[in-house]
Amino acid sequence: MMPTLVRRGAILFAIAFVTPFVLAAQAATGTVSGRITDASIGRGLPDVQVTIAGTRIGAITGSNGEYTLVGVPVGSRTITARRIGYQATTRTVDVVSGATATADVALNVSAVNLSEVVVTGTGTATEKRKVGTSIATVDSAIISRAQAVTVDQAMQGKIPGAQITQNSGSPGGGGISVRLRGVNSFISGSDPLYIVDGVIVDNQSGQLADLGIRSNPQNRLADLNPSDIEHIEIIRGAAAAALYGSRANNGVVQIFTKRGNLGRPHFTATTRWATSELREQQPFNFYPFDVNGLPSARFNYQDDIFHRAPSWEQNLNVEGGNDQTRYFISGNFANEDGIMRSTSSRRSGARINLQQQLSPKLVANVTSNYISTNNQLQAFGEQNDYGIMGSLFFAPTNVDFRPVNGIYPLPPALGTNPLLAIARIRNPQTVERFIGSTKFTWTPISNLLFDYTIGLDNVGFEQRQFVPRNAVLGTAPLVTGRSQSVFQNNRVINQDGVTSYTWGTPGSLDMRTTGGFNYTAQRVRLTQASANGLAPVGELVSAGSVFSAAQTDVQLRTLGFYGQQEVGWADKLFLAAAVRYDASSTFAPSERWQAFPKFSASYVALDSRPGAINSLRVRSAIGWAGSQPGVLNAYSQFISYTQLPFAGRPGFVNDVTFGNPDLKNERAREWELGADAGFLNGRVSAEATYYDRVVSDLLFFRPLPTSTGFSRQFFPIGSMSNKGIELMVRTTNLDRPNLSWSSTVTYSHNKNLVDSLTILDFQSAGGYPNRIRTGEPAGVFYGSYAARNCLTGEFLVDSLGRYRRSNQTADMGNAAQRVAISGGNCNDSLNHVIGDPNPKWMGSFMNEITIAKKLRLRALLDGVFGNKIMNLSTRAQNAGIASNSKTYERELLPYGDPRKLPPTWNSRTQGIFEYWIEDGTFVKLRELSASYTLSGLGVQRVFRDGVDLTLSGRNLYVWTDYSGYDPEINLFGTNAGGLQSVQTTAADRGFDFGGYPIPRIWSLSARVSF
Repeated sequence: MMPTLVRRGAILFAIAFVTPFVLAAQAATGTVSGRITDASIGRGLPDVQVTIAGTRIGAITGSNGEYTLVGVPVGSRTITARRIGYQATTRTVDVVSGATATADVALNVSAVNLSEVVVTGTGTATEKRKVGTSIATVDSAIISRAQAVTVDQAMQGKIPGAQITQNSGSPGGGGISVRLRGVNSFISGSDPLYIVDGVIVDNQSGQLADLGIRSNPQNRLADLNPSDIEHIEIIRGAAAAALYGSRANNGVVQIFTKRGNLGRPHFTATTRWATSELREQQPFNFYPFDVNGLPSARFNYQDDIFHRAPSWEQNLNVEGGNDQTRYFISGNFANEDGIMRSTSSRRSGARINLQQQLSPKLVANVTSNYISTNNQLQAFGEQNDYGIMGSLFFAPTNVDFRPVNGIYPLPPALGTNPLLAIARIRNPQTVERFIGSTKFTWTPISNLLFDYTIGLDNVGFEQRQFVPRNAVLGTAPLVTGRSQSVFQNNRVINQDGVTSYTWGTPGSLDMRTTGGFNYTAQRVRLTQASANGLAPVGELVSAGSVFSAAQTDVQLRTLGFYGQQEVGWADKLFLAAAVRYDASSTFAPSERWQAFPKFSASYVALDSRPGAINSLRVRSAIGWAGSQPGVLNAYSQFISYTQLPFAGRPGFVNDVTFGNPDLKNERAREWELGADAGFLNGRVSAEATYYDRVVSDLLFFRPLPTSTGFSRQFFPIGSMSNKGIELMVRTTNLDRPNLSWSSTVTYSHNKNLVDSLTILDFQSAGGYPNRIRTGEPAGVFYGSYAARNCLTGEFLVDSLGRYRRSNQTADMGNAAQRVAISGGNCNDSLNHVIGDPNPKWMGSFMNEITIAKKLRLRALLDGVFGNKIMNLSTRAQNAGIASNSKTYERELLPYGDPRKLPPTWNSRTQGIFEYWIEDGTFVKLRELSASYTLSGLGVQRVFRDGVDLTLSGRNLYVWTDYSGYDPEINLFGTNAGGLQSVQTTAADRGFDFGGYPIPRIWSLSARVSF
């Protein structure tokens, strides 16, 4: 059915290309060129959008602000220059056939810009003033000034409503997760849909080998080079994302890379050197006596595990072209050592973007990006057999792990020697990725547009693992050594066609009709081979004696069509209505096709008026979007079977999951209302948005009676809502020839609630005390607590002064005794809600100062407030087998010391999960930088734009009461479910358990152009 529809769609699109419009006469044309500069400092501005009014002709300025527009119809023409952070400016120019007209434009800094052009969620390029939804944009200047390793790192603290979290400090960017407007699905992860130059890319970051079970060391957005990015557009809700149908419940992030500019080849080279370090050490038990009061040597292995790690990065790009061809070519190499010894990331990549004018009416754009990444990783998080962090937290500090005659001693009770893991355990990872697209844009007449894009994202992902013999404790096969090799190929192909027609309506009425289709095919193939019982000198799988292998092949298909009608009146009121009708192969045939409508309105009450209030726009929208199961649950509509060979013969049994023949997508309805305003002649702007989202038919596993032969079924289990406010204020505090100062403040508040469940509330992360409960935020901490006196609120303690555990009969007695001990019924439940990992609000504060047109200072503070963290790392330290926490020192103090704790006081807290809940509020100095431009005559003879030197820091300081390494760390990483994980949801947040600490980074960079 789907291939037939695709063929029909392609035929219809091809027919459109051979319509009589090809016979239209070609008018005489000329060329317009010029330079766009910053009015306050006179420096050329890169990445400015320059367009010709009434046409689809446009260009992006190069690094020195120059641009060229070809094929401009003769006569008097109006050009418009737009850039984020500047007031859009127009100029009139007379174009003569065959000649070049010059139009230089100086842009003034402005905190508000309603004329900025966006394409995400609108079908085709549209001014923001005409869009009824909130669309955030981040341009190349903001990205480059962030001095970030990855694109998502560069967005941290800049987008209201986006919770961008660095879940770990592993090299290559760490496991960054992006959550827009709260938790919206349990099974589809939290990350939005990513599109790069029209290519739908897969950002999944599940593990291929056990590097921490559900902990995720890196995501695949780390493959992109931030220096290649021109700008990013973010839509945060279903009201804006309806055109993307059943994949857009979590929002959409569209990334546009640089296209190049006309003129002679222009080279830009950037070199960056950096050093990373552990921000601060975790406290351990270093008390010099044991429990019997005898002297005891203590060892701090954090100095042996962590070190100051160097890194460097080199970028070189060249851009140029003529009136027919434009190009942007770049290459980069990055080499980053992790602060944990034996971890590193090496990334190299190349990009070629070409634009070719095939005819005055037909333009082709080709983008190609090849990336090769080699990582050396170590297990952390939940991996306690050979994970370094788990071994550190569970090992007593009185054990000497240093090797003796080349042999590393093992710990007394659990895991491995962390020094052995650093020296001998290897987890190399290789990623070969190609992202490319071809796009044809045909404008047979000025008000008719045809676009066709085909994109490819192909990822070859190889994960190897080597654990030598006798490297871990126990009797499991892992003791005999393990060698593993896993290869995954993930290929996504998408085709998109768009047709847009602008009607020639009389008077003040404007109308545009847009239609299009999208077809996406994804195939994920995995082959795994592993062996135990390794030979003493072997590291390959073939060196083993007990072998296992597995292979999977998963295919997904999505097909969608959409139409949109826009109406504008008097350039003030703008209305839009659209619907997408799509189908996914993951859903049952009877539920496969779904419609996702949206409606929006925008009213510009004031625009570019002088005085105290310069501009005012109100907007509102309502829309529907969906989400579909990922690779792990791609075939949940069917009963699946598992291989069970017997006596060397093949056999199969049904899986424990019963297929759902009526499976349908999750569906989100979102309504938003907002306003944008400018004050004091563009010096102040404010954006405010309120949203109300309800997600129905939430998919998860409902339990089934074992008499059915199954234990669960993938099924709609309930509904969930997110309501919140997003605010952004930009100010131009000073704008003088030799001094400018601007500020940006963001505020986000989101309230998440599980509205209904058709099953009993359940533990969302298997083995952890959190819960999905009706009437509570998703993923709340739910577990045992320290009992209190119902009248005074004081903790109840036993005869030794230890807390009484709520869920232990030995502490609380039977029901009658519980009431008597408590003085009431406040401790009746064995467990209750003990904290919420979801923040009450998030905010950021950024300041940028330019002095004497050469020195630029920048600082970004961002923070998360009101969330709770469960510190399971310190809980592991308090376990009896470890007894290495700082608190445990107090048990070792001599009697008579007022600080002494009774024996087993710390081990008693193991059974009180409430005890490990801490305030996760933090404010972080995320970015701090100083840039200076060397521009003397001697320098400019070689480098015409001078030399830009930047000293920057990242994650420099954290203000927090949290006692762990970093309150931003999150055990479950970036997605829902990792290797062999079926009981994890996107709601699982706020756990700190053996995470890779986030480092403090200082860097120095130099940038030259010639």
